[in-house]
Amino acid sequence: ATDLGTQAQSLFHVGYAWVQTHWLQIIIACAIGTGIFLALHAGRKLGDRLCRNSTSPAGWGTVFGRAISRTGNFFMLMVAVKLVEGYAGAPVQLATTITFLFTIAAVFQAAIWAREIILGAIEHRTMSENYSGEALGSAMGIIRLLVTFALFAIALIVVLDNLGVNVTGLVAGLGVGGIAIGLAAKGIFDDLFAALAIIFDRPFRRGDAITFGASAGSVEAIGLKSTRIRATNGEELIIANKNL
Repeated sequence: ATDLGTQAQSLFHVGYAWVQTHWLQIIIACAIGTGIFLALHAGRKLGDRLCRNSTSPAGWGTVFGRAISRTGNFFMLMVAVKLVEGYAGAPVQLATTITFLFTIAAVFQAAIWAREIILGAIEHRTMSENYSGEALGSAMGIIRLLVTFALFAIALIVVLDNLGVNVTGLVAGLGVGGIAIGLAAKGIFDDLFAALAIIFDRPFRRGDAITFGASAGSVEAIGLKSTRIRATNGEELIIANKNL
């Protein structure tokens, strides 16, 4: 706590001396930074416009527009500050702090963009004219959770690594935990990933006539864990996705 207070006090004194000697450059840099921030904010509004003007709710215009619209104010602020930092002649301590905050903002913003693009690509793939996407509604919740957890775990590791923290133990712990969860829920994940394979590979869709073993019928519904088939004799067959 004492070291932290000393560092904060030192940063304050350095910053005060910097403002006294570089006030004109700081004013100009603030004006330029404000312009950059407003330009980035206008770009985010462009993303909202792309979403509204897209003809398809899962089209690529909507996908990229939604990703752009998720750009955070903190990230835009740190981009503006980082771009004008050199012009204002910021001292080393302040420049280091700006770089640290910019790294955090950039890493987590990249994770948000990647999440929106990945989820949008999944929706674009499944919501085509030739596919009804009946499993997508319930699958997207789990897919969003898995994608969000994976991306933000990677972002956290990257940030900690930039802080100088030894992340080897954390990565090993996440790996062991992932293996344990995977083994405990192996049956559920088998059917889930089989459902995703059916969604993406499209070997059949709702309404198709298929044969499974000695039974034949039409596909009524494709769920996350099982697929329901109406046999020719009226019997409803519930078959695990991994078996299909």
